[in-house]
Amino acid sequence: MKKTGRDDILDDVLSIKSNHMVLELPTGTGKTKIALDKTKALKCKSILIVVNRNVHKETWSREIDKWWSDCKAKITFTTYVSLHKYAGKYDMCILDEGHHISERCARTLPLIDNKYTIILSATIDRKVRERLDDIFGSSLYYYSVSLRNAIDADILPDPNIYLVPLYLRTIGDDELIIKNKKVNKVIECKYKDRWNYLRRKDIQIRIKCTQSEYYEDLDNQINYWKNRYFNTRSEIAKNKWLKLCSDRLKWLSDKKTPFVQDILSGLDKHRVLTFCNNIQQTEDLGEHCINSKNSDAIEVLKEFNAGKINHITACNMLNEGINLNNCQIGIYANLNSSETIIVQRTGRLLRHKNPIIIIPYYKNTRDEELVNKMIENYNKDLIVKLNNIQELKEVLHKIK
Repeated sequence: MKKTGRDDILDDVLSIKSNHMVLELPTGTGKTKIALDKTKALKCKSILIVVNRNVHKETWSREIDKWWSDCKAKITFTTYVSLHKYAGKYDMCILDEGHHISERCARTLPLIDNKYTIILSATIDRKVRERLDDIFGSSLYYYSVSLRNAIDADILPDPNIYLVPLYLRTIGDDELIIKNKKVNKVIECKYKDRWNYLRRKDIQIRIKCTQSEYYEDLDNQINYWKNRYFNTRSEIAKNKWLKLCSDRLKWLSDKKTPFVQDILSGLDKHRVLTFCNNIQQTEDLGEHCINSKNSDAIEVLKEFNAGKINHITACNMLNEGINLNNCQIGIYANLNSSETIIVQRTGRLLRHKNPIIIIPYYKNTRDEELVNKMIENYNKDLIVKLNNIQELKEVLHKIK
C-alpha cells in the first residue's frame, strides 16, 4: 500500500465505516491525532481512553489540547490494569498501545458499553489479534501501514544506522560462575577444570572464567533447558529457558557500559537517548535518567523536550507512548528480542529529520542475531558497519 503522506492515512481512516477498528501505524505517523480526528468526526460526547502507564495520560492530555482544543466531550482516562473498574457506557473507547491487551483485559472489554472502538499500536501480534477477533468478530476492521511503507512514502525519515562490533574477551579470568549457590562448602576452579566438580552437589563451585567462557556456559544452560522443554513440555523448563535467555541479553548489555560511555563522550552537543538494560545502567551512563526509581523522571523528560538537557538514559519507560522533541541519536546499550519493543524504541527517534541509530553489539552472540533482525526494514545503503568505536567517533564528529 503506497501512501503519499499523513493526510492520506487520515482520509483512509475517516472513510472507514466499521464501528470498531485497529489502526496499526508506525510510531511517528500521528496515531493520536488520527484517533482524535476520527473521534471528533463521529461526534462522540463520552470517551474512555485506556493507556499502558499513568504517565501516558499526561501525553494524551497534551495531544488533546493541541489537536482538539475546543473539545466538549467528557474524557475518562484509565490504564489496562485498572480497566475493570471502568465498565460503563461510552460513545468511544480508545485503546492506546493495544499490544498490551492481555487476557484479563480481553475479558473486561465486553463489559465496556461503547458504540465505537479504536485500537492503536505499531505492532499487534498474533495472540492479541486472536483476542480481539474473539471479542469483535468480523466487525473489527484492520488498517495497517508498515514502517517500510511509511519511510518509502516520506512520512518518516530513513535513519542512518551505525553498527559497532564488540568482542567478548578470551583472556583474563574476570568473570565468575557459581554453581550450587546455597551450599556453604566452597571450592574454586578454572573453567577448563570445572568437569572435575560439576557432578558434586555437596559443594558450591566457583568457576573463574573469561567473558567468552561465561557466555558459553550461559548458552549451554539455555540449550539444555530449551531441549528439555521441547521434549517434556514442562512449564518449569520453559520458564527456566526463557529466564536464562533474558539473563543472557542483560549480561551482554552490562558488558557494553564502558563502550557506550566512550561513545557518549563525543556526543555532548547532540540530542541523544540511550536505551538501557536496567536502572543501574541508566545511572552509570548518564546524569539525567528516566526510570521507575527516579521520582523526577517526568521533569527530566520535560527538560529534554524543552532543550535544556541533551542526553537522557532510559529503561522501559520510554519504549512507547512518550513523545520526544528533536531527539536525533539513539544508542542501543540494550538489545531486546521482542519485535514490539524493537519497533517502539525506533519510533522514539523517527521524529527527527536526520535520525541516527547506533548499535554496539557482540559478534558471534545472540546480539548479532538480533541486530540482523532489527535492520531488515531499513535502507541497506544507510547501514554502515564499522570496525571499532574510534571509527564511529570520527564519523559522528562530522555530523551536525
